[in-house]
Amino acid sequence: MVTCSSDSKPAPRCDHGLMADDSHSPESSRTGPPSRSPGEHRTLSNRTITICAGLLLVFAVAACWVLFFLYGKGTDADKARLEAVRTVGTIVLGAGGAIALLLAARRQQTAEQDLLTKRHDLVLREQANDDARHDAAERRISDLYLKAVEQLGADKAPVRLAGLYALDRLAQDNPPQRQTIVNVISAYLRMPYELPNKPPDPGAKKEIHDEHRSDIQEREVRTTAQRILTDHLDPTYQEGKRFWPDIDVDLSGALLIDLRFRDCRLNNARFSNARFCGDTLLMGIHFEGETRFDGATFTGDSWFSEAQFTGNVRFDQATFEASARFDAATFKGTTTFRSASFLREARFNDTTFTGSVVFSKAVFTDRVNFDDATFFEDAYLPGVTFASRSYFTEASFAGDAWFNQVTFSGYTTFDGTTFSGDIRFTDSTLDGVPFTPPQLGSHKPFEDE
Repeated sequence: MVTCSSDSKPAPRCDHGLMADDSHSPESSRTGPPSRSPGEHRTLSNRTITICAGLLLVFAVAACWVLFFLYGKGTDADKARLEAVRTVGTIVLGAGGAIALLLAARRQQTAEQDLLTKRHDLVLREQANDDARHDAAERRISDLYLKAVEQLGADKAPVRLAGLYALDRLAQDNPPQRQTIVNVISAYLRMPYELPNKPPDPGAKKEIHDEHRSDIQEREVRTTAQRILTDHLDPTYQEGKRFWPDIDVDLSGALLIDLRFRDCRLNNARFSNARFCGDTLLMGIHFEGETRFDGATFTGDSWFSEAQFTGNVRFDQATFEASARFDAATFKGTTTFRSASFLREARFNDTTFTGSVVFSKAVFTDRVNFDDATFFEDAYLPGVTFASRSYFTEASFAGDAWFNQVTFSGYTTFDGTTFSGDIRFTDSTLDGVPFTPPQLGSHKPFEDE
């Protein structure tokens, strides 16, 4: 039995006469093999592969020596045994080759799966990066949008102008945001506003001068907002580089100052109860969807020459305080001018109405021209008042034409006009006299045109 002597050197540990195991010391833990996580495969080293190949070679040489030693005497029996051994060896080699091919195929499959996994991981990383970039861009757009809208509500006009230009730039750089930004600008123009009166007297109070100055500045902000819309709705402006297609505009009840929408392209457009101050130029404009001017007021000359109205159009109860020109305009949908008021000259020369048109109870205070106008569908003009000269020269009515209870005054002519459908002038009058023309010609001498 081994005992612990006080004269001997102290051992690391004395337990039942046995020395402590050094493998648990910190030194042994640092020098031992590194630990592996569960499921981790250990790669064969080159030394192991070399030893295995050497052992296989030694085994093959020993097997050949044994075979020749036992069956190498040349007898028929030995030859038969060697042939059998050779056959078995061939089979074994073939099986080994098949196993090798199987292993190679397995390695190839594993490599391909690893490659697919890496590609899938790469796609996921790229998608994650794209999502991160998209989210960052969306946050940036939202921040810019909120800041611009906040500027648009500022008290000072220069700050509001900065907000408009910021929205303009944001919409130009981000097409999906264009309709939203147009809606914001349109909403701003729909806010209540009155044009400034003449400048106050020099001796007026400071508050009056400040209010007038504020109104002047607000007018500048509003005309800038209109100009932004005009620039981006015109496909010919800057060769179309700044054109925003398929835009809806809602300016119902807005006060619009000298509006210039010439050659613009709009989808659905609403100008119901809008006030058009100054001249309004909409020559060559294209309205692709529904268009509404019902209840609108035009204080200056309005130009709709060569305008294209693809959808239904409503001018019901609209008021034209100055001249209204619709020459060569095209109305492809249903067009209504119910109870519309034309206080000055109205011109519809060469105008084409592809759909039905309704002028019921409209009032033409001054001269009106429908020369060379074409009505492909029914034309309804019951209760219309023509208070001055009326010209329907060379007009064409392909559908029904109803002029029931129409009041004609002054020179009225239908020279060269053709009617292909039902014609009705029931209870119509010309200068107070029942108007039932036997033929559609001039019914009052031309005077002082």
